[in-house]
Amino acid sequence: MLDSVQEKFKLKEIFYNPEFILFFRVSIGMVILLHFISYWQDFDLLYGKNSIIPIELNRAYEGTKYFTTTDILLFLEKYFTYNSSVLIFKGTFVALCICIILGFYSRASALLLLFLQISVVKSGIQFSYGADYFESMSLFYIIFFPSDIRFSQLNTKTRDFTIFKRTIQWHLCISYFFSGFDKILGFNWWNGESIWKASHLPNFTRYIELNSITDNPIVYIILGWITLIIEIFYPLFININHTRKVWLFLTIGMHVGIIVLFNLYFFASIMIIWNLTAYYFNYYDDEKV
Repeated sequence: MLDSVQEKFKLKEIFYNPEFILFFRVSIGMVILLHFISYWQDFDLLYGKNSIIPIELNRAYEGTKYFTTTDILLFLEKYFTYNSSVLIFKGTFVALCICIILGFYSRASALLLLFLQISVVKSGIQFSYGADYFESMSLFYIIFFPSDIRFSQLNTKTRDFTIFKRTIQWHLCISYFFSGFDKILGFNWWNGESIWKASHLPNFTRYIELNSITDNPIVYIILGWITLIIEIFYPLFININHTRKVWLFLTIGMHVGIIVLFNLYFFASIMIIWNLTAYYFNYYDDEKV
């Protein structure tokens, strides 16, 4: 009966169900886990005392006000060997990711994981990029959202999810608009230089060869303009019912392109998850494909 009332008065978008929170929690937990596993073997070379960039240089660059992985490892070394300390840190990180995915005290696990994740980011600031910062923000949202619902050990009850839905929607709108606004102030995106430089970095390996396409300079100009248009107008067209699906498709397509052209799997995956969480669930997830 509720569905018929929502359909009749077009109030369906007001009554948000919690599936978007479940999707967000599980997907983010999996991406962070896979991201961590991707540098599991090189963890000590990136963030440990054997780092290729000495911790003193990191501290000089970032300052000493942040708690780093090195600080945690030094504390653990009071009770364990260095190798055991590294293994404990890595094992705890993985265990917390699994707890988030399975819904075992998701918010508490996200809080502890956020602490470890930020320590990793601050230990290797030279290696950090957009994915790391969006992982931190994602963990904050898992703490902020009533994440212990649906497919969770606690299965808490919350009736109104509007504030949580709106928060991530506004976050995306602000992020995309100012990202596009910053790009449009310069000339590097107008003439395609930024995309050309990013795809021609030294030692860059593209797993999908597109030489016949990317050899043409006009391709980079077109891609630059498409990126500007998608980001600048995102807050407008993603919030209009008639254009939402198109803009969601364009935005996800842009991030798939980032995967293909730049191999930024984790950053693009997180942004796709955010977009699906904000503008797919409760809008199109019940459509039959």
